[in-house]
Amino acid sequence: MSCAIVVLGSPNDENGNLLPIAISRCEKAFSEYVRMGKCRILCTGGFGEHFNLTTLPHGQYVQNYLIDKGVPPSSFLEIALSSFTLEDATLSEPILDKNLITHIVLVTSEFHMERAKLVFNHTLPDFKFSYAEAETLVSEVEHQRLKEHEIKAIKRELSNFKS
Repeated sequence: MSCAIVVLGSPNDENGNLLPIAISRCEKAFSEYVRMGKCRILCTGGFGEHFNLTTLPHGQYVQNYLIDKGVPPSSFLEIALSSFTLEDATLSEPILDKNLITHIVLVTSEFHMERAKLVFNHTLPDFKFSYAEAETLVSEVEHQRLKEHEIKAIKRELSNFKS
């Protein structure tokens, strides 16, 4: 079984510095990489007004962070240049297929995992999944706002899947 750790994107600043949510996802991806052994890593995130306005894709900043932690560049698959969760899944699929990946370790924040599972399981039904939740290190007010956004987004995703 060939596996890949799929790290879902999160905002960076205007200079390409990863923000706390993205850093926590990177740290979780790194710990999974160490734990799993020979897994490849697929980073998601291209460009978008709400998360990355720089000249490099968000996924490149994630790769750079993980390389700085000691992950060899040869461990990375190409970046899925996505800008939202459904694109994370749809743009990851051809990369995973091309590399004969059958098992995905999905890494995202705990507040986002329910929606990510829904989207990835619906979009990529032929893959085996494991899930690794990154802790969200934000204020309680921000954490509540993120959870409320996810509730609305899950309802939207469910209605999209029915149509």
